[in-house]
Amino acid sequence: MANESYVVSRPEYMCIRRDGETLYGCNQDWYRIEFRRRAGCGPVAATNILMYLKKRYGAQRIPYQSDSVEDALAAMNDVFLYVRPKRRGLHTVKKFVKGMCKFGRMYGVRFWYQYIIVPPQVDMRPGLDKIVGFIKNGLACDVPIAFLNLDAGEVEDQLSSWHWVTVFELLRGGAGSSAGAGAGEGEGVGADADAGAGAGAGANEDADAYKLRYYDQSKSLEVDLGRWLSTTIKGGGFAYFCKPSDRRP
Repeated sequence: MANESYVVSRPEYMCIRRDGETLYGCNQDWYRIEFRRRAGCGPVAATNILMYLKKRYGAQRIPYQSDSVEDALAAMNDVFLYVRPKRRGLHTVKKFVKGMCKFGRMYGVRFWYQYIIVPPQVDMRPGLDKIVGFIKNGLACDVPIAFLNLDAGEVEDQLSSWHWVTVFELLRGGAGSSAGAGAGEGEGVGADADAGAGAGAGANEDADAYKLRYYDQSKSLEVDLGRWLSTTIKGGGFAYFCKPSDRRP
């Protein structure tokens, strides 16, 4: 099995600086309102992605000025108004996408998006090969990927349940690191593609081969993707956003 690594070109675009320390992405504990600290993982993942898109595309209309904790918190509070959790949090990929596109309309930034849903029903899930292909396409666009995990299954020591994180790298084998099932795509809000039929969790791939590296709570962490897919009870999903000119077939 060949070793492989797929990674965004500048993971540091999402890093925050504090007193000489590098923090890996934003942290929902920075929110000063208790509900936001408890339910704010979706807006935090969205803020990480928007920070990356601003620097990747030179999108000056996205209003974040520096890499300080203070400016990151201001961005998190702004994004919370659009990528907005309810009482149970932000627990669907489509709501995350809708909030990101609403934010884009507000600031005059047009996103092309793509998402894939992992439903609770095992026989309706996309296979590991399809999810890996989706993640490769997103990273090939040089953008991070939002990952919703509703249940961590047997990787609860690697990933929090009912939680959004920001994926920046896919690893296969011993590769070194640099730092039905629903599917949809569109520009703006509501341009969903037809649902795709899944091949079953782990089909046609070695379930232990692929790992995701991601940012969560200002840390860089890693999770076994195949093991998550084969053991999660509630599922989740993935989404990414880029300029329409960067879209992949």
